[in-house]
Order: sequence, then structure tokens, then C-alpha cells
Amino acid sequence: MVQTSEHTTTQRHHFHTFDALRFFACFKVFLHHLPVVAFPWFNIVKKGGGIGVQFFFVLSGILITYIICEEKQRTGGLNLKHFFMRRVLRIWPLFYLAIFIAFITPYLLGIIHLNSSAAGYEPDWLVSALFLENYKMIWTGDVPNASPLGVMWSLCIEEHFYIVWGLLLYFLPFKHLHRLIAVCLAIAIAARIFFVQYGLSTSDLLTNIDLFAYGAIPAYLLIAHKERLHSWVGGIPLYAKRLFTLVLIAVVVLFSQLNGDAPFVWASSILGLLFAMLIILTLPPDTKFRIKDGSIISKLGIYTYGFYIYHTLVINLLNRVFEKMQYSLDVWYWAIVFVSVSFLLSILCSYLSYHLYEKQFLKLKRYFR
Repeated sequence: MVQTSEHTTTQRHHFHTFDALRFFACFKVFLHHLPVVAFPWFNIVKKGGGIGVQFFFVLSGILITYIICEEKQRTGGLNLKHFFMRRVLRIWPLFYLAIFIAFITPYLLGIIHLNSSAAGYEPDWLVSALFLENYKMIWTGDVPNASPLGVMWSLCIEEHFYIVWGLLLYFLPFKHLHRLIAVCLAIAIAARIFFVQYGLSTSDLLTNIDLFAYGAIPAYLLIAHKERLHSWVGGIPLYAKRLFTLVLIAVVVLFSQLNGDAPFVWASSILGLLFAMLIILTLPPDTKFRIKDGSIISKLGIYTYGFYIYHTLVINLLNRVFEKMQYSLDVWYWAIVFVSVSFLLSILCSYLSYHLYEKQFLKLKRYFR
């Protein structure tokens, strides 16, 4: 039971639709990495994979903020050890497995006589293991030449966020959370302007902290003004919520066509706010504006962490197989086969990884409740 700042007693909130939202965010990243050129219109759809990552950050912002603040409101404090251990058990097992796979992949490819990529910098075990891949990418202005290290910069940012946010909210009273959110919004814009001005990649926590902060806004409203929030959102007509979703999709497609980091200075703020608004519309437990937990999209959303990690491995491996077999992705039917097999294999790897490997560590989270 949670004692809110409105002095009402409520049960812990169940975030329906969130698994589905995770899947959509991850699917956007998947599309971005597909080397398909057979359909000119597909270039429009696949661009902007970073927007999927931005959506992930907003979702992390609300979930982590809610978990911390709900515990503080309910118990009067936060058990930092338990909080960090739950994050470790969720992130580290697959993270370090992915690093291991990245470093053995060139040898495995050599065994089956497939070429490995020479583009990018040579990975460094220590940098990767210490969640510093994103900073090496900023320093070198390049990406690692081994999959899936190229997508793990966002996991580094997530890990940095867990540490910083956990410590900040441990000491900060809940009543000052809105001030922290405002400060983060300002810091991110200033950091992005600085990074873009000096030609640096915006792949660090400071340039993305506002996305997490935008996610913290629904969490704050959910704890501080839950009944009022549900009443207000429930009063919005269903057609208006659907219209907003269509507008958001149009904005995502439009912003996906922007090139370089310069537009990221302002586009990221707009997207973060819109994503937070979409999340708010899904919060009431009795809303019709939802994707049910039992839907196929929501079920696939359970495996998005693995899907995010494995899809680059699958795509790059399949691309080399197609090259060796001389199946051109300029041909429409080979392009369809490539996309379909890449998706299905990525999902299969994610499913097996979750149930055979990750879940064994997740079971240990019960000791840190």
C-alpha cells in the first residue's frame, strides 16, 4: 500500500501497455539496422532508429522514478542496495554475455569462412566491461567493429542513469522532485548545444537526461495526484487520444528524416514531451486506450532487452550469408526473406535467452524486494 502526498491509500500501479510500447520502440531500432534497399519507401520508414532509443529512455524514466518514489512514500526511505541489485540482475547477465559474444564473433566467423567487419575501432575489454562504450564512441567519433557493441552505448547510459537517479532520489525529498526534473531539462539542452557545437556525439547521460526526466513527470503525477490524474485523463475522449497517437507517429516519421546531431538539440525535447504525454494517456487502469497484456505485441515486449541485443548479431550474420550466397537485397523477394528471417531469428534468440538464461537471474530479485 502506498501513502500518496494527497493522503490517499492506493495499491501499487500496474503499467499496462508498457510492454507493447517497449516493443514498438525496439522495433524502430530493428528497422533502422536492416540493410534493405529494394524498396525506396522503406528508407523513410527505417530512418531514425535513435528515436526508438529515446522512447526507451522516457519509459525508463517513469518506471525507475515510480519504483523509487513509491518505495520512499510507502516505507519512508529507499533501500539502495536492493534497488541496485535488482538493476544488476536485470541488466548485467545479458550485458556481459553480449560482450563475450562480441569478442568471440570474429573467431566464429572465421571458422565458418565468413568475413567480419573491419569498419570502426577495435573493442577494448575493459572499456566495454565498465559501461564506458558510449564515452569511447564520443572520444573516437566512431563505433566498435563488433556486434552487438554498437548498440550498447544506450545500455551504458541506462546504467549511468540508474546510479545517478538512485543516489539523487535517495537524498532528495519527494516534494522537490519537480525541481529536479526542471533542472534536468535545462542541463540536457545546454549539454546538447555544447556537444553539437564541438562536433561530439550526443551519446552520454547529460545530453539525454531530459528524456528520463520527461518520463519522471508521469511518475510524479501518478504518486502525488493519482486520483486527479486518472479523472483528468479519463475525461479525454477516446478519439482525441487516438488522434494524438496519429500526430505523434507523424512527428516521429518527420523527425526521423532529420540528419546529424544539430536537430537533436530541439527535436529530442519535443519527442520527450510527446512520449511523456502518450504515457500519461495510458495510465488509468480502466481506460480503453490500451494494448492488453495478453496481446502478441505485449508478449513480444517482454523480450525487448534480448531483441535489442541480438538483432544486430542476427542481421549482420544473415547479411554476410546473403553476400556469400550472392542473394542481392536489391531484389524485392530476397529483401522480404531477409527482413522476415532477421525478425523471426531475433525473436527466437530473445525468447530462448530470456527463459533459459536471463530468467534464472531474475528469480534472484525476490531476495532484494
